[in-house]
Amino acid sequence: MAQTAAPEWLTNLYFVTVETFVIQFIILIVVLYVLNRFIFQPYLIYLDEWEVKQKKVEDDYKNIDALVAAKNKEAEKLLADARVKWNTLIEEAEARAKKKEAKILMQAEEASAALLESSKKQAEQEKKSMLTEVKASILDLTLRLNEKLFKNEKVSKDFIEKNIDSL
Repeated sequence: MAQTAAPEWLTNLYFVTVETFVIQFIILIVVLYVLNRFIFQPYLIYLDEWEVKQKKVEDDYKNIDALVAAKNKEAEKLLADARVKWNTLIEEAEARAKKKEAKILMQAEEASAALLESSKKQAEQEKKSMLTEVKASILDLTLRLNEKLFKNEKVSKDFIEKNIDSL
C-alpha cells in the first residue's frame, strides 16, 4: 500500500501561532458565554419549572382520592349553606306575604265597612225621601177626597197636617 502523503498545508503548521490561539480561545469563551446566557440558562430554568409542574401533577395524581373527597366535602358544605339560605329566604318571603295579606284584608274590611256605612246612609236618605213623597201624595189624595166628600177643604187640611207626622 502506498502511503498517501498529506497535503502540505496540513503538515505545515505555520498558521498556528500563539496570537491566533489566544484569539480563537477568546472567541470560544465569548460564544460559550452567549450560549450560556441566552440559550442554556433559560432552557435550564424552563426544565426546572417543568420538573416542578410534573412533580405537582404526579402528587395530585397520587392524592386524587383525597382531592376528590375534599372537593365533595366542600361541595356538600356549599349545598348545605345554599339550602339554609334558601329556607331563610322562603321564610322571609312567607312572613312578608302574610303581613301584606293582613294589611290587604284590613284595608278591604275598612273599605267594606265604609261602603256599608255610606250605603246605609244613602238607604236612609232614600227612605226619608220616599216617605216624604208618599206623605205628600197621600195628603194630596186625601185632600182631594175630602174636598169631594165634605166640600170643606180647610178643616180637613188642618186635621191631616196635624196627624200626618204620626204615620
